[in-house]
Amino acid sequence: MFVIQFFLLFLILQPISMAIQRLPAISLKEQSSIGTSIYDLRRVYSSSSNLYKFSFISDSSPHNSFFMIDSLTGRISVKRMIDREELCQTHICNCERCVLTLEIIASSKTIDILSLDVAIENINDNSPKFPVSTFQIRLSENTDIGHVSSFPSATDLDYQDRLEYRILPSDASNDEDLLQTFAIVDLHTENQLGLRLLKSLDRETRNFYKMKILATDGEQTGVLSLDIQVLDSNDNVPKFEHEQYHIKLREDAAIGSDILHVHAYDNDEGLNALINYTIITDTPAVSFPFEVNVTTGVIKIRQALDYEHETNYRFNVRARDNGPDAINVYTQIQIDILDVNDCPPDIDFILPDADPSKIDPRKHIFYIEEEQPVNTRLFHLSVSDKDSINDKIILKLLTYNNLFQLNEQFNDLYSLSIIGRLDREQQEQYRLTFEARDQGTGPSLITQKDITILLIDINDSPPTLDPYPTPISIKENNLPSSQLVQFHAQDLDAPNTSNSLLTYSLIASNTSRLFHIDSFTGVLSAANNISFDYETQSKYDLVLNISDHGTHPKRLETLHSFIVYINDTNDNQPKFEQESYSFRVQENIPIGTLIGQLKATDRDTNTTIHYELTCIDDQDVFEIDLLTGKLRTKALLDFETHPIHRVYVTAKDNDYRHSDRVTVTIELIDVNDNTPLVDSPPAIYIPSELIPTNLTKMIMITTITAHDRDDGMNGNLTYVIIDGNQNEYFHINEFNGTIYAQSNNLPQGHHRLTIKVCDQGESFTKCSTANVNIKIGEYSEKIFYTTSLTSEQLAKDDLQRKEYFHNHETVFTREMILVVIISTILTLIFSITMGILIAFFCKQKRCRHIHRTSLKKPCEMLQSTDADKLLTTSKVC
Repeated sequence: MFVIQFFLLFLILQPISMAIQRLPAISLKEQSSIGTSIYDLRRVYSSSSNLYKFSFISDSSPHNSFFMIDSLTGRISVKRMIDREELCQTHICNCERCVLTLEIIASSKTIDILSLDVAIENINDNSPKFPVSTFQIRLSENTDIGHVSSFPSATDLDYQDRLEYRILPSDASNDEDLLQTFAIVDLHTENQLGLRLLKSLDRETRNFYKMKILATDGEQTGVLSLDIQVLDSNDNVPKFEHEQYHIKLREDAAIGSDILHVHAYDNDEGLNALINYTIITDTPAVSFPFEVNVTTGVIKIRQALDYEHETNYRFNVRARDNGPDAINVYTQIQIDILDVNDCPPDIDFILPDADPSKIDPRKHIFYIEEEQPVNTRLFHLSVSDKDSINDKIILKLLTYNNLFQLNEQFNDLYSLSIIGRLDREQQEQYRLTFEARDQGTGPSLITQKDITILLIDINDSPPTLDPYPTPISIKENNLPSSQLVQFHAQDLDAPNTSNSLLTYSLIASNTSRLFHIDSFTGVLSAANNISFDYETQSKYDLVLNISDHGTHPKRLETLHSFIVYINDTNDNQPKFEQESYSFRVQENIPIGTLIGQLKATDRDTNTTIHYELTCIDDQDVFEIDLLTGKLRTKALLDFETHPIHRVYVTAKDNDYRHSDRVTVTIELIDVNDNTPLVDSPPAIYIPSELIPTNLTKMIMITTITAHDRDDGMNGNLTYVIIDGNQNEYFHINEFNGTIYAQSNNLPQGHHRLTIKVCDQGESFTKCSTANVNIKIGEYSEKIFYTTSLTSEQLAKDDLQRKEYFHNHETVFTREMILVVIISTILTLIFSITMGILIAFFCKQKRCRHIHRTSLKKPCEMLQSTDADKLLTTSKVC
């Protein structure tokens, strides 16, 4: 109807060619393959074929229904199988010359109507066929020579095929008697042949002949098994009124209705004229839809007819009298079934030639992989109707229209494509329901058919890790192989397949070798022979790798970083930062002064260290803070009494199970808190005879002895004459206190020298004074000194001494260093020499028990007398 409307619309809107253009006729062999191209309209429209649209005028035309046309290219091809014999029987074409005429519309700016005759050529695709497989003839033994008995002839549905017949023995033997007794004759009837008797029969000699009737069209053959039974006489044979009956019958004819009355007559009388009728057919009686009344010859319907199952029936009705030696006669019945719209449409799934395991035709299951691309074509569907009167079938998809789409390819051919995402993890199967509706006369018939699309899993879902207890921890000093935690992951891919089979592992690193994870259970434990130490490392960063075993399209894995914490236990003792401590502080610092802080650490966490102090030298002058380790004084410190203090400090942890002890040395720094002490020098008398007047040389008068309890520069003393030496008769060595004078410049009389002794304190100095009385000669009583010193003179003298010391400090320091080095070397040599001599002397005298006494005597010999000191002279450098 749509095509007719389209055609009428073009009649109104566009010009149309008034004449039908007849194309040159073509020929096509029957049984050509579906899809065979028979004609290309581009031959007609070679220059502008792309501008034309091609279609049949009517798709419902019986001629057009065997072909399909490409609307764009004009290519005409076979749509369904063509059987020339069927076309002839259904009167679609003439049996002598079977021609199918195609009426085509070529539309562009104008409309052309084309006519194409397709001659269907016959091929020898049918073999000769007898209506029955076996046949029996009974002949009276008095049958005359030349008598002809009839039997069913073979038919060949191929048009104009000539059949030839011959007699063959039923077995392999060469039955000459058979071939000499019977011969086939043509009765010139459509459905019967004759068997001529060539010689007399003798029932007593041979009462049965068994032969084969072979029918051939030159290529194919048909066989009838013919049995001849020799009987006694019944000389009249029944005869049908018509040799052939042909009727048409609607398929919806009622069961039990009479459809045909066949009648045969026999010129005999009595039982020989009483005829019985029987249907002869190869179809089993159970499924044959017709029956005949044995006495009346009325044929009626016994089963429902179905045009779609059988379009026509051909069978024989046998007539036989009841006389002795009755002869059978036959008539042929042809019944054509007329179609009515009684069959719902058929839906056929044309599945691709894929892996057989992906198709289950019995359960209508079609397996495809998930995640197929959009617009992927899955399979084709064809719709058909066994009713020949339907011209169009409409197919619809009733379910999952959001995921699948039907596309019409040709008139009765559709394809199913994917238009949405198919994810097996969301839905594994889809039951698609298709509905086909015919357009026949009367109420439309509907067919629904289902097919299940079952998705085949691909490896598209990575593993997902389930929540697990956190934090993951283990106590240090654990047993090897101790279990920490069990990981569990899930994979949404198909269960019990390689896509969902998971393996657990750790990404290789410096720390992963310390742990072991079971690849199947996911149990994480410490590796063999591994015991953790919190103080060495308190946590370990690891990466868990969870991978499946899928390969299509690829193997998937999930990485998860996690931390294993090591819990601390009290397994370490406190440790001081230093093996020993040494502090230097000034003496006399106030009580409570911070000397320093000791610090001990414990590698264990949450540990409070307590500090305890133990004195070594019974000098309880220090205290330490229990928690901070700060060391303070609790008494005044005196360098001169105790220059170095040593104590023990012990650090203990919380439970006092572990401890560490360290020695602390406190070295006092001297301050200048002591005044030099000068020994009172005795009065000195120098007789005049000891003083040469004619020579100029230096004589030593005496040495002032003093000491200072302070150390270092605070204890280094300097000597200076501050009074009684106005004329500078005397000189004094500033560093050792030796007084000397020139012998020729020393007047006789009483001299009193005031000597000032000072230390060399850096911040301040302390001094003491002493008087030295010197008498030169025995005759003069002259006094060369004043009775007292004023404070101004003392201050002036002190200023002069400082200037002198400042000017000569550098020189004296260098000289002192040199003197110390040389003195040390000489002292060492002297000590070694004396030791050797003493050892040798003691051995010689065998006086081991009086060793100390022997050692003193030579030492006393080395000391000088006071007189020697006074008379010693030295050169002034």
